[in-house]
Amino acid sequence: MTTTPTTRDEFFTALRENRDRAKGRATAAIAEELVDAAESFGDPEVTVSTLIELMRAYYGSGEVVKYPVAFARLLQLWDADQKSFDEYEAHRLFWYFKWVTSGLLSTPDVPLASIRGWIAEMRRRYQAAGHDLQPVHAQEYHLAAQLGENEQLAYELWATRGRTRFSDCAACEARQRAAHHFRLGEDERGLAELRPTFDGGHSCDDEPHSSQALALLPLLRLGRTEEARAAHLTGYRKVRGQEAELVALGRHLVFCALTGNAARGLELLAQNRASFGFMGAPADRLEFLTAVEVLLSRLVETGHGGLPCPGPLGTEWTVAALRDDVAVQAAELAARFDVRNGNDAVSTRRREQLALRPLVAQLNLGVQTSVLARPTETLAADAPSADASSSDAPTTGSPELPEDFAELLAEARRLDRTGHPRGKTLWDAVIQRAEDADAATADESFGAEIASELAQRAAQRDDWAACAAHLGEAVELYAKAGQDARTIAAEARVAWCAVVREDADGAAAAAEAEAAWPVLDELLARVEALPVDGLDTEERCELLSRQLVVRHCRVFTARHAMHHATEPEQHARWSATFTTEAQGLIDKGAGDGWAQSAVAHEVLAEFQSTHGAAVEGEANARRALEIFEEKGWYWRIPRARLLLALALGGQDRHTEAMGELERALTQAPADVPAEELTPLHRMLGAMALQTRQYQTAVRALSEAAARLDREGQALDARETRLQLGRALCAQGSVGDAVAVLESLLDPAAPTSPQPPAGAGTDRAPSQSEQLTAQIRADLAGALVALGEPRDAAVQYLQLADIAGRWPDKGLLTSAAAGAASTLALAGDWDGAKAALERALESNRAAPVLPDLTDALRTLAVEAVDARGADAADEALGYLAEADRLREEYPDAAREQFRSVDVDLAQCLDTRGRVYAAIGRPEQALTAFEQTVAVYDRAGYATSPPRFEAQRMAALIEGRALERTAEARARLDKAAAEADAAGLPDAASTLRRLRNGLQ
Repeated sequence: MTTTPTTRDEFFTALRENRDRAKGRATAAIAEELVDAAESFGDPEVTVSTLIELMRAYYGSGEVVKYPVAFARLLQLWDADQKSFDEYEAHRLFWYFKWVTSGLLSTPDVPLASIRGWIAEMRRRYQAAGHDLQPVHAQEYHLAAQLGENEQLAYELWATRGRTRFSDCAACEARQRAAHHFRLGEDERGLAELRPTFDGGHSCDDEPHSSQALALLPLLRLGRTEEARAAHLTGYRKVRGQEAELVALGRHLVFCALTGNAARGLELLAQNRASFGFMGAPADRLEFLTAVEVLLSRLVETGHGGLPCPGPLGTEWTVAALRDDVAVQAAELAARFDVRNGNDAVSTRRREQLALRPLVAQLNLGVQTSVLARPTETLAADAPSADASSSDAPTTGSPELPEDFAELLAEARRLDRTGHPRGKTLWDAVIQRAEDADAATADESFGAEIASELAQRAAQRDDWAACAAHLGEAVELYAKAGQDARTIAAEARVAWCAVVREDADGAAAAAEAEAAWPVLDELLARVEALPVDGLDTEERCELLSRQLVVRHCRVFTARHAMHHATEPEQHARWSATFTTEAQGLIDKGAGDGWAQSAVAHEVLAEFQSTHGAAVEGEANARRALEIFEEKGWYWRIPRARLLLALALGGQDRHTEAMGELERALTQAPADVPAEELTPLHRMLGAMALQTRQYQTAVRALSEAAARLDREGQALDARETRLQLGRALCAQGSVGDAVAVLESLLDPAAPTSPQPPAGAGTDRAPSQSEQLTAQIRADLAGALVALGEPRDAAVQYLQLADIAGRWPDKGLLTSAAAGAASTLALAGDWDGAKAALERALESNRAAPVLPDLTDALRTLAVEAVDARGADAADEALGYLAEADRLREEYPDAAREQFRSVDVDLAQCLDTRGRVYAAIGRPEQALTAFEQTVAVYDRAGYATSPPRFEAQRMAALIEGRALERTAEARARLDKAAAEADAAGLPDAASTLRRLRNGLQ
């Protein structure tokens, strides 16, 4: 508080201003200053009002230990002169009796006798005032629940009585009843109590987030993991950073600990570090500290005790050190309650919570979070899996590592020929033993094979310089051994490497391909000219294998050049070359179903399915699948099914495609590398989103994002979570979507986007920056849908600031328009008008008319909603501006609007609503009739908004203008048209209005 009020008006103005501030200790401190000033001022009515406000502020700050002192001063004023209290203040006085009991119960230094005496005083005063005693019984129950004595009897005496005007709100009482049932192990019954709150029937400032936190573990225990995930995502947003929400915050920490999300738990601690120093509610602090101990103990158990950990400010903490510190604090605090209560009920409940074991091995939450480094020693999983499923695919079992080096090398070569994923394990052993004495007995190919294996591994990690060096070594060693076919094959791989190593630069890749192709032509001619006569069967197979390697390199060189071609002619030429080479590889290896031949089918299937030849792509994918099944190469089947799904999706056979993906995931053998299954989850999610199977989309995209996190694919993980946010919005889980999208913008997140150093203006955005911009746009839209326009405006304004530095100003126009809309919805008219001016200015350079006219319509409606007829000219001016934009930018209007006439109709409809709001019914009716006429003219006679305009016209006509007969006739005609258009809901709405007009 900057200045002390000196008049009654100044006091009440200061109280209103403080009431509008965000809840927390700062607001409570200002309320305390107002109370001190009011007592000096000497007006009992002012003092009463400031004390009422102080109690409210303490509730918002969570400082329940301060209730009794403030209330005692308030009660003294009541006893001295009840006329100092208005009706509202008198009601709050009796309401606050309950809060004082909470404050006393929460403070272990308050004797039990004092608490019982206070509840008796509450009973006496309620009886004297003629109030029902149900709230008194509620306080007796809360005391019994903490003591663990006669709890069921106290519950019955409270819960079976009817509610009164001084009872806690329906949502809070339902939560208290649910908590009772949960303590008794009656999870289903407890969740039934919470259902009206979750369905929106009950609400208050504490709900639904308090009930969502309470329900987390019961939902998990009942296997309702999707509901638990949603309750965590939406509920945590409301308690984040709120010291008054220590209990709910603790429940979210325990949820993370028991669902395999301890890394997220650490992030929650980092976001709430101030909570460690909050002492205003000892009972809540005990629950919070115990929850922190549950989380950190789980991390210690799984080998992460040495990790840095966010804890009380001013100290560098590890997980283990903080766990030990909070354990001591919590145990001491629990002991103080035990001493006060005369039993160990509080400590017993604490021990029970610490004994909780994981309920789900790994529950994917969808939000971006850190991935804990795997400790050197980890415990075996001690929890059931969230998605345990059996596989009917053949499994190969873990290969034994032969002691004999010759046997080890032979087995590694055998697995290598088929691409078996476990071949890497054997090659690891071979490489490790390459310098041993027994390796000296290996044949002359051994050194070259080691070099080739190392080259392959370098390529997998995009270390192309190392790949080229190892391949060069292989060429030398094969040539030295006189193995011509293998030498040529290794040379072909060198040529391929020279092309793909320039992956970041399309022009360079194309140039390298042009240079490499004559070399590859010469190598193919050489390898196919090698004599076959005199070779035995095994030697013939070896020669064919090397010929196929050369062709394989040609296929992938052409493919790479095709993808990086900078000119249409160049792309067409390389596409034709790629297709020809792939077919040549298939033909060459078709006889025995060689691995290279199957790979050619795969790459052709991928190309064809994404380039307008999905039918041909399906055929190639199915042939690859047949080869793998014939050969028993089950580890190759998942990717083949992915390509088949891609081809089926290209033919709009989405149900079949999703079936292939789900089958591939279900039947994938255990030895398929985890990263090879990630694309299947990702494609399944994208395809399910496209076909509006949102639950499947959410499940698959969440799994894909978590896998991409573990694989270190940060950008792909963020893109996947953007899709996940859209899937959640589409299925109506907007709060979940907001939580997911917010996690992508958290500056403390592991892959938080950082602007490049020295970034200036008019610089083309990077792929990561474009993705971040789209995330902000999606988040803003979701926040609007969630009813949080102020937060949405923040996202739009940040997006506008970012986009303003980019050459293309279209995004700036769109973002500024969005900011104008959301600021108007939030009631910030100065900000809205400034954002609108920015949008109009940007629009001159980069028109984005749909977003701008939408914003102008929103401003028109919000202006008259806020200020009525006083805003008539302003609102109509916004609509006139929208009409002007369509005329001033006709080309942009034709290109950007679904229909220019539809935008005109929407503006006419809004004009009708403005006229109706400011009391001009004739003009409103005309506007709605014009709306209908424009929809008809534009060919949208069956559009639902057209029938809504008819409904509004009839409403104005029948009620404001009292032309009932005309309105009913209008509605009869409109309902018949809606029936004919196949819109039964619209027809029903119109008929209900018709029947209601008398």
